[in-house]
Amino acid sequence: MMSKITLRIFICISLAIIIILTIVLISIRQNRESRSFRIYYNNITPLILDEMGQYDMNIVEASFFEKDDVAQIHAAGSKIVGYLSLIEIGYWDTPLVNDLYEGDYLRGALNEKLKSLNEKNYLADLSSPHYREVLFKYIETRILDKGMDGLFFDTVDWIDYYADNKRLYNALTSGYHTFLDELRGKYPGITVIQNRGFDSYESFSHEFIDGILFENFKSPYLLQDEKKITALKRFRKSARKQKTEVYAISFENEAENRKLAESFHWNFMYSQMDDRYSQWDIQIR
Repeated sequence: MMSKITLRIFICISLAIIIILTIVLISIRQNRESRSFRIYYNNITPLILDEMGQYDMNIVEASFFEKDDVAQIHAAGSKIVGYLSLIEIGYWDTPLVNDLYEGDYLRGALNEKLKSLNEKNYLADLSSPHYREVLFKYIETRILDKGMDGLFFDTVDWIDYYADNKRLYNALTSGYHTFLDELRGKYPGITVIQNRGFDSYESFSHEFIDGILFENFKSPYLLQDEKKITALKRFRKSARKQKTEVYAISFENEAENRKLAESFHWNFMYSQMDDRYSQWDIQIR
């Protein structure tokens, strides 16, 4: 027959096990809950601000926001992060362009300034200390000083595009690594999300970022593309291991892409391709 002391020990252990299991189940459930998100890079109105509060995460062009706008979104229980292009230098961003030196541009074998695929934007060299200085200036004044929760880094995938060019790849890779290290030293608690750039993520950026936007997510199973299936499995495994939040956005084959993304417990959004980030009144789901 069990003594009173033994019974008490048994009860305590049982309660402890129940508490631990409950915490684990809650954690699993929270990790699997899909988070709604929206990307918008244009002018805002009171109606848009109000509707932004309905999303868990908003990725925005911070130039259109003031502190009060950010405070309103926070009051609704939503997060907001500011957009910043790291490799492509937007021709429209006159203040930033005016702050650059000639040594801040990425240059080809003939010392020519390199341009993006659409030929509109020049490419920046992240290995330039001065360019990183300029980036931090706008991170502070344009985004964080307004109370935003963090940063969204676009055009990071340009680094991977130069994987076959050892000189440029090494410069961009080391520059991005140094930049992220400096960023976390300055702002350890902010949210950092990068757009694609899967090779950089696998190599080192997973140590510094909280999320990754999988823009133009397409299920490789539709065409049975074995190479892309393998790459997707590898990325999924890494993201789970590093506890990286994945935000997948698709512009076609909604049903198939949604089903796959949600089976991975990724956050998913479907949107039209045209005007997807500049028009608020478009259909997304």
